[in-house]
Amino acid sequence: MTPLKSLCGFLLVGLLAFGCEKNNKVTPAEENQPVTVKINQLARIKPNVSLTADTITDSRCPINANCIWAGNATVKFSLKNDTETKTGELCIGQCGQQSKTRDAVTVQLGNESYDVILTDVQPFPGTKPDGTPKEAVITVNQK
Repeated sequence: MTPLKSLCGFLLVGLLAFGCEKNNKVTPAEENQPVTVKINQLARIKPNVSLTADTITDSRCPINANCIWAGNATVKFSLKNDTETKTGELCIGQCGQQSKTRDAVTVQLGNESYDVILTDVQPFPGTKPDGTPKEAVITVNQK
């Protein structure tokens, strides 16, 4: 086999391997800055603290539609450090019986407290094709 064919073969194998790489990389986040996470994607908040969006549901009224109910977007998340994991739920829009937004919760991990705030769920219904993966924009602030 000629050196050129060997090189092309190695390049092809490398491209195939890179193209098949999973998309659950760790998203780095600066402290107190919003981070955008997809379902099951990990965002590193501090060296030993990470956030994962476990589920994202979106029942908001699509853009340019007439709806009786505005709907809501809900994110179930996990915040974990080296020794423990806490879960929570955030909601924007009409959430619960009083139709109030529940977009912030305080989570206690060990002796540290964190405010977890849901800013947005993207894309807004009706702005992208159906099936486009949802992403949650979340800020985690250490108290």
